[in-house]
Amino acid sequence: MRLRRVEPVLRRSLRSDCALPPGSRVLVAASGGADSTALLLALQRVAPEFGLSVAAAHLHHGLRGADADADLAFVRALCSRLGVPLVAARWDARRRMRRRGLSGQDGLRRLRREFLAAAARRAGAGAIATAHTADDQMETVLLRLLRGAGLPGLGGMRARRGRWLKPLLGATRADIEADLRRAGEAWREDASNASPAYARNRLRREAIPALIAALDPRADPARARPALARRVAAAAREARDAERALGRWIRPVLPRVSRIQGAEFALDSRGVGSYPVAFQRALLRRWWRGIAGAGTGLTHRHLDALCHLLAKPRRGARVLLPAGWVAEPRADTLRIRHAGHRRHLRESR
Repeated sequence: MRLRRVEPVLRRSLRSDCALPPGSRVLVAASGGADSTALLLALQRVAPEFGLSVAAAHLHHGLRGADADADLAFVRALCSRLGVPLVAARWDARRRMRRRGLSGQDGLRRLRREFLAAAARRAGAGAIATAHTADDQMETVLLRLLRGAGLPGLGGMRARRGRWLKPLLGATRADIEADLRRAGEAWREDASNASPAYARNRLRREAIPALIAALDPRADPARARPALARRVAAAAREARDAERALGRWIRPVLPRVSRIQGAEFALDSRGVGSYPVAFQRALLRRWWRGIAGAGTGLTHRHLDALCHLLAKPRRGARVLLPAGWVAEPRADTLRIRHAGHRRHLRESR
């Protein structure tokens, strides 16, 4: 049976951000939950329209005993019914994380991505699709906002990063569950999603309902929650559009105002200072990524201090940056050097 709310969202994604050349194979990360079950069902239906084929992958983490066994059995049965090839594996996630010094949800995410990348190679898939929804986007944006994210962070998750696709960001969890019920399709519930040990779960189960009630005590949560998810997702799209526009304007400017001098990175203070502050902050973020890489970001406090140095350079002033880097004004430049003058971080410009 057709998933009448999910399939149009999927088609729009496959015509835009998640477009793939005909003949491509897409690997679906299938956990057995409602979101990934809907993605697998919908993609199997619409794939022929785009000349695509579908495979699935499921990782048993070895953490949840009989529940995880049941998840794997459910995914196997679903893939068998749909005629979708499945790559499945059982890992001792705890032992793997201990061996590699990983921990918590971040460690599990890293293992999952590694498994999915290997499964894609085995299945001959050039793209990997995960079933993140508008609700996940709302949670991501709110968490980043509460942690002090700037414009890039408020853009939330992108629908595509290379071969990694999130084609259901335009669908709410309510849309998905309504479609599955209407189609008579079952799904699995992961009990860990209810655990208050994780910030995302607390936000989902406590903070967002409280926020909805605070905005309108008479609101029906079943309607108000998906409406809020759509509004936050729309705001995230606007933030991403603004970030992309700034990036296009910055691209030709950055080589003109920056240079490398020995073990230091120099920025033309007057040149950068002639632009609006929002442009300066975006340029500083881009410049910093070229120096330190994507894994170490600048906080609002760092950016405020750097913009202040650009506007009012003071002799002897300095800003301590992450990973042992230091920013100092010198003549008409803002210079960044590593405290030990070690050039061990990559230059990417």
